[in-house]
Amino acid sequence: MRRLDLGFGLPAALLPLLAACRGPGDAAHGKAGSMELSTFDGIVAYLEGHADAIVLEGDGGSRAVVSPRLQGRIVTAKVGAVESTGFVNAAAISKGDADPQFNNHGGLDRFWIGPEAGPYGLYFPAGADFHRTLWKVPPDLNSGSFRVASRDASRVVLARDMEVASYVGTRFLVAVERELGTLGSKGLPEELGVSLPAGVRYTGVYSRNTLRNRGPEAWAPEKGLIGIWILGMLNPSDSAVIIGPFRPGSDKDLGPPFNDEYFGKVTAEAPERLKVLGNAVVFRADSRRVGKFGISQARTTGVAGAVDFSAKLLTIVKFDVPPLPERYGNGLWLKDQGEPYKGDALQSYNNGVPDAQGPLPEAPFYELESASPVRPLGPGEAIVHRHATHHFQGDLEALATIAKQVLGVDLAAVRAAMLR
Repeated sequence: MRRLDLGFGLPAALLPLLAACRGPGDAAHGKAGSMELSTFDGIVAYLEGHADAIVLEGDGGSRAVVSPRLQGRIVTAKVGAVESTGFVNAAAISKGDADPQFNNHGGLDRFWIGPEAGPYGLYFPAGADFHRTLWKVPPDLNSGSFRVASRDASRVVLARDMEVASYVGTRFLVAVERELGTLGSKGLPEELGVSLPAGVRYTGVYSRNTLRNRGPEAWAPEKGLIGIWILGMLNPSDSAVIIGPFRPGSDKDLGPPFNDEYFGKVTAEAPERLKVLGNAVVFRADSRRVGKFGISQARTTGVAGAVDFSAKLLTIVKFDVPPLPERYGNGLWLKDQGEPYKGDALQSYNNGVPDAQGPLPEAPFYELESASPVRPLGPGEAIVHRHATHHFQGDLEALATIAKQVLGVDLAAVRAAMLR
């Protein structure tokens, strides 16, 4: 596939055009040297001053913070010695919903609707070229608050009605509900098949997302279908690596193990940044060069993760994957995709500059993303998608045991392959 001139990987001459959708910041909190945002409590206070904040309590002193006003996202979480696991863009938060293109507030778990591009995509005006300067987050996903339907110490339910329109002009009226909560370490055997080892602190959060057709007509495949898209923005590091396990098998039976053609083929243009290690993709999470890969429904194991060796932080996301094959929205930035319902269930994006030269971008982050299938829902019918984020912080040997059991990788081999 040809090199696409896409936003997050624009040529250097066009990079200033991105300023509107990026706030100045460091890799931790979107603002260099900010003591105010160096702690979880400081972030909560900042949110209370510029938006709103609901703190959810977990076990062992773990906490997460949700902002209904900032499109109902889980903003960040605290685990052990790491005060903030999510990317928090303070500059954008301070401006509110001021950018009609993309209010990049950050967030450990934010709700979008997909697909992104193609004939049924939602992020480009009808007839427009797929160029970064024309990419625009649908207004109802980019601004506005969710209402709080219910809450307790560890859980909050948010709701909102929305409307989105596709590239070919199909309009969708939807009702969205997000149940957001913390997870306890006692549930890890059921969640991930592991127990919390000694010397490791844990924080888990989840979103259970419902997308309902509130319009008068059924959605039809020939007019485009939509689904849930959850994006987790995390703090990059020169010592961080993304891990995407995939199911073994032949390409003929299951399709390719991964797709890295989103923003220029990573394995062709920067092969040192994305490699295959056993049955997993390993990908740099340093925010120094733009890139993205995805894994299909047939290939994903339903989990993915990342490790930051310096912070001694292992992150694992687990997400719903239907047992039988279904349609997934194709988000590639092409008008003629060939197969608009052959999209990926897992995606991972590393923000950055085109060639890994110079300083970090103004909004440094990487993402672990999951998508639901897209379905022809009738009036009142809904699709539900759960996405959980598990953080483990502490002894690296203990983290290696978890990574081997859940992700199927040897962390020592990951480090040797990617950080030499």
